[in-house]
Amino acid sequence: MKRRTGHEGMALIIVLWVLTLLSVLALEFCFTMRTELNITRNYKEKGQLYYYAQGGVQRGIAELIYRSDPVLHQKRTAPKIEDTGEFEKEWKCDGTPYAVSFQYGDAEVKLKSETGRISLNRAPDQLLRRVAKYFVEIGEQRDILVDSILDWRDPDDFHRVNGAENDYYRSLPEPYDCKNADFDSVEELLLVKGITPEMFYGKKAKSEEEKETPVVGLKDIFTVFSTSAALDVNLAPAEVLAVFFGIPYETAKRVAEAREEKTFANLNELVTRVPEIAASIQEVQSFITFSSISSYYNITSKAKMKDGESKRGLECVVRIDRRDKMGYRVVMWKDVFF
Repeated sequence: MKRRTGHEGMALIIVLWVLTLLSVLALEFCFTMRTELNITRNYKEKGQLYYYAQGGVQRGIAELIYRSDPVLHQKRTAPKIEDTGEFEKEWKCDGTPYAVSFQYGDAEVKLKSETGRISLNRAPDQLLRRVAKYFVEIGEQRDILVDSILDWRDPDDFHRVNGAENDYYRSLPEPYDCKNADFDSVEELLLVKGITPEMFYGKKAKSEEEKETPVVGLKDIFTVFSTSAALDVNLAPAEVLAVFFGIPYETAKRVAEAREEKTFANLNELVTRVPEIAASIQEVQSFITFSSISSYYNITSKAKMKDGESKRGLECVVRIDRRDKMGYRVVMWKDVFF
């Protein structure tokens, strides 16, 4: 019998090490390919979701154009005995969600008239304080917020008691000038003294009770596309009604539900049908309207894949004008990520 030498044992160890190395390389290659496959699939889904969201926006624009046509508007809103098809029903402009289906995904589309939000450029001191009271607990902080908004949009360089002009903004680590003109976008509020990101974007819910109420920020309450200080109660979303009247969100929802059956014709009808709101009306009575005319509408479209969790959204403001070649014009466009 031949004796085994040390060389044969060494060869066996080398072979085992080579096999182990090859196994690791194979696993690494499989992991890399799987990662690249997921990246490619996610990239494809994002592209699809963008165009699904865009399709939802286009459907919303079509609905607004239909709404602006007197003949179509009358036909689609006239009472019918038989069931009305989905495409024959007129969409509401108060933030009611509508589903638009595609082959591999769906889009949730909401239309909001800009007269259903508070005008950032036209709201007087009294109405701004009403809004500030909802977001800020301490009176002095509310005074700073309101006075600073008024100083930002007025044409002079004289600051109010708690406001701010160039002397304040130029003293910041990254200085800039006070606008001294109307807001061009709601996002400008982030430049104003006293406005925090939490106020602007909304406070995230911490308790289970708070999760029942949607996250509301100044960006949801104000608009720069309304030229009137009045708020249309028939078109304002529930979260805007809650801030405007200073009422709980549940009460604001009851106002929104009551107008589902029939819109409010006047103040007496509002109080009669929703009695619990009576105590909150006096301070804002002069800023209430029930039939406004607006050419500007906000459209939000949130797209989601049918077999996945990926989401993507778009938000825009369009001006509906039948004299325009396309019947509309986009005046603001934003990508919204989730």
